[in-house]
Amino acid sequence: MQWAAISIDTEGEEAKEAATKILMDFGCNGVALDNAGEEGARITGYLPSDDRLETSLLRIKAAVALLPTIGVEGVSEEITVKFVKEEDWATAWKTYFKPIRIGRHLIVTPPWEDPGAGERDRVVVIDPGMAFGTGNHPTTQLCLAALEDFVTAGDTVADIGTGSGILAIAAAKLGAAEVFATDIEPLAVQIAARNAIENQVPLETSTEPPLDRQFNVVVSNILANVLIEMADDLAAMTKPGGVLIASGIIDERENDVRLYLEGAGFTCIETRESGEWVALILRRSE
Repeated sequence: MQWAAISIDTEGEEAKEAATKILMDFGCNGVALDNAGEEGARITGYLPSDDRLETSLLRIKAAVALLPTIGVEGVSEEITVKFVKEEDWATAWKTYFKPIRIGRHLIVTPPWEDPGAGERDRVVVIDPGMAFGTGNHPTTQLCLAALEDFVTAGDTVADIGTGSGILAIAAAKLGAAEVFATDIEPLAVQIAARNAIENQVPLETSTEPPLDRQFNVVVSNILANVLIEMADDLAAMTKPGGVLIASGIIDERENDVRLYLEGAGFTCIETRESGEWVALILRRSE
């Protein structure tokens, strides 16, 4: 089987994040980051080379063209397509991802690597050839470290925009009693469920957010604009006194996101930063 490698050139962290999300949302099996320089990077996703490819490419191009209208700059409208054999696609992934230690006791690893874990470590096994969320992006690392600090045994946790399921699985490994993972992309939900089975943890999944339920901890690692749009829904899903971990926020959008979340009934208790990226930790009012 042949695969189409679809590449988008970007400049800046927000552009990288936006291009990655577009490729993931339109069903790309894996999204790889090729750092071309300190600022610029090429984002590549893979789609089967079949009769659906042309339609998918048109949709991806349309989504990229709309980015400036929502304030996202630095994503090239020139999209490159190359064709690769399946064995080359599979091998390429193994060069991108290695085990990574995050926080005090979390290790994220692809299934083909030995994580070198100690007795107190919690290992999250993620197949990175399927969906966004490998532990390498700063926002994912910020969320993982925050989960380690705020999830306690017996908690209920919701992961909104789960991608590969990495945050939801980490919450389960940290002792959460119930974990709900949701994503608007059906493929991501399927992949999160598969990764949960690989990690031998229970995970409830859906393409719809659980607006009729409340959780001790809600984590959402998505774009700033989406966090703003979902502010009231995030509040509805967080128990009074519960914690929201919100990330995917470029530093210049931090105040905007904070204001909307505070307007929805949260109080910001901590801000964490990694490079240009920010995670807000907020508590919902009693």
